[in-house]
Amino acid sequence: MATSPDLAQFRANQLTLKRGSRVIWENATWSLQGPCAILGANGSGKSSTLALLAGQVSPDDGQLTFQVGQNTIAPESWMTSVSLSAPWMDFPKYLTLKEIVDFHGIFKLERPGHLGWNALLESSGLDVGIDVTLGQWSSGQRQRLALALAFGTQTHALLLDEPTSNLDNDGISWFQNILEEISLQTTTIVVTNDVAKEAPKATSLLEI
Repeated sequence: MATSPDLAQFRANQLTLKRGSRVIWENATWSLQGPCAILGANGSGKSSTLALLAGQVSPDDGQLTFQVGQNTIAPESWMTSVSLSAPWMDFPKYLTLKEIVDFHGIFKLERPGHLGWNALLESSGLDVGIDVTLGQWSSGQRQRLALALAFGTQTHALLLDEPTSNLDNDGISWFQNILEEISLQTTTIVVTNDVAKEAPKATSLLEI
């Protein structure tokens, strides 16, 4: 299946990325557009590469650009132009579900209809009391929240790091169904050790 030219694209040109003394990429040139998976051994730098794509770290050398059609996303708009779900991200544990969604909505735009935040939270099967703060949730409940907010945010690129961690079978099925729909609309990049379970169909692979 051909990738739509309208989907966002990341382009690395002679890019070098280091974390401490470890070299993850050296003079690398690659591009990511549409459904993609980032593969590699544990500790190889998959999550660091995702953080790079999210605008949270900068390359040590070379260039990374983020384009939508003929337009290049400006650096100051980069982080608001991607949606990210990753283990290193979390909301304050004293917030309730409504407070978290309201807080997220200050910075992000919501997709319409059944792909909006509250609709996705409901379809995910998340069931927490209105006064129960995040610190009292299970790891599976937190993962449903993180994915629903990432899926339901209207951005040019969706970035996911091992997204089925802590999900039960029902949660995995929900994730896979939503992932297939979102990946038709948005460049979707997944860090995974299990492409069949966690990556969209017709996925391009970037291996570290």
